[in-house]
Amino acid sequence: MRVTILGASSGIGRPAHTTSFLLDDNTLIDCGTGVGSLEVAQLLRIERVLLTHSHLDHCGFLPLLADVHAGHNGPGITVHSQQATLNAVKQHLFNGVIWPDYTTTPSAEAPYVRLQPLEVGDTVALSGGMATALPAAHSIPAIGWLIEGEWRALAFSGDTGPCPAFWQWISQVPSLSDVLCEITYDDDHLEQARRYGHMAPSLLAPLLDPLPPAAHLWVSHLDPGEEPRMMQHIRAILPPHLLVEQLKAGVTMEL
Repeated sequence: MRVTILGASSGIGRPAHTTSFLLDDNTLIDCGTGVGSLEVAQLLRIERVLLTHSHLDHCGFLPLLADVHAGHNGPGITVHSQQATLNAVKQHLFNGVIWPDYTTTPSAEAPYVRLQPLEVGDTVALSGGMATALPAAHSIPAIGWLIEGEWRALAFSGDTGPCPAFWQWISQVPSLSDVLCEITYDDDHLEQARRYGHMAPSLLAPLLDPLPPAAHLWVSHLDPGEEPRMMQHIRAILPPHLLVEQLKAGVTMEL
């Protein structure tokens, strides 16, 4: 399974795009502005979206993706997430006011957007492996995702503050090779990180002990323009033996 990073920033401002990862050619993790870099033919191959939570930088392009399927008579998409997240998407995005209600169009029986609720621990079958919903601790209901391919596994924290259950879970995955973890704030803004359910380097560092020694840590959700300063700050605080790299659009991983 190939994972292609379409966007991994907390905001926009060229060249930054918000969170969206493409699994092979038919599955998205989140649906931020990075999805806009795909061509129409690629968008029509998307079958499902594994959604972490309902903040716009992670789901804001769902309506536009649905519109491509509707406008080209595509097969539509299935959105997998917690019920609270799906309720928010239905109420605030597909409500017939902000955007057409593609959860009931062209019919309630066969809509272009199918909302599929799940809970932490539930799995979704993928063409090249399996996805498992993981715990997270954000300011609103949120999950992370474990993506297991034929040879390797990737864990994505989504937006989250310290969540020991996430790190304990992924430490039990023998094939874990890559961890995609958000770090939104520096250590001068720990109060904001705790308040809004985000990570700062000193909040993350104590959680990393269970990671396999060879695991590669990728940092996501940095503010556009702040990446060099933040990566220098992060590397100064996280354990020196850890392989830490900024997650950027265009990065690919083979699982």
